Amino acid sequence: MKTGDIRILVADDEPSILNGVKAILMSEGYSVITARDGKEALELFKKESPDMVILDVKMPHLTGLEVLDRIKKYFGERYIPVIFLTVSIKIDDKLRALHSGAVDYLAKPLSPQELLARIKNFLEIKERHDNLKKAATYDWMTGMLNKEHFINKAKEELEKAIRNKTPLSLLFIDIDHFKDINDNIGHMAGDAVIAGFAERIKKSIRKIDVMGRFGGDEFMLMLPQKGKKDALTVAERLNKNIKRKSVIFEKNKINIASSMGIVSIKTNQPIDMDSLIKLADEALYEAKAKGGSCFVIKTIQD
Repeated sequence: MKTGDIRILVADDEPSILNGVKAILMSEGYSVITARDGKEALELFKKESPDMVILDVKMPHLTGLEVLDRIKKYFGERYIPVIFLTVSIKIDDKLRALHSGAVDYLAKPLSPQELLARIKNFLEIKERHDNLKKAATYDWMTGMLNKEHFINKAKEELEKAIRNKTPLSLLFIDIDHFKDINDNIGHMAGDAVIAGFAERIKKSIRKIDVMGRFGGDEFMLMLPQKGKKDALTVAERLNKNIKRKSVIFEKNKINIASSMGIVSIKTNQPIDMDSLIKLADEALYEAKAKGGSCFVIKTIQD
């Protein structure tokens, strides 16, 4: 990550320290957000979502420790390094800061070289952490959610739809005759088809839709607030976009098509994710039995 893309929040009630730290960071190209007290730091953290936070321990309205305690609630699963600045060098104060969740504790006056070195180290740790999290969440070939994380996200949307009695649709999508591609052209061609197929799905849906690779050549797509009519429109658009253009692999032009099983619901009756997937799988099986390149839809409503 380039330094210009990294945003660091710095909070200190001493203008000379605040401006000094800002100047040090900007000299390395970092984007800097400044706050003059704990309350402002908390507000800016929520608004700006910085990559790193540098806090003075003693500030008006909220101390650095109080700010850290509150912003930890907004971390979620993210890793955000927090460094404390203080004039105190007591071991008890250092331990208190570290036990509160800070990654480091620097005494004033600051050494610019030491500050920059610490920041660089913790940003590298953050980048490794973020990359590992991404690898554990997303399918490496398509960039879609992997099966586990798709199901977790889809469960949230299902619970929300049942609670609010809003429509929701689930599409189970399978690439037709995918085994023939692997057998006749090769697995690398199969990989190219999967990547191209996934890209066409992405270009056919909204940002709020949840998409995931279920495994092999199977994909799932959840459409919040979309009932039967809208789901059919999406399925027709997907089929058209998938067939529109061949996937090019080396000298091969590979024509692709898909079968889809769709379940649309509008009910406040309890329905679990497993049951929803089972119904979509049954609908997909029916579509394949018809010869593929089509979709079958099932509905659940009060």
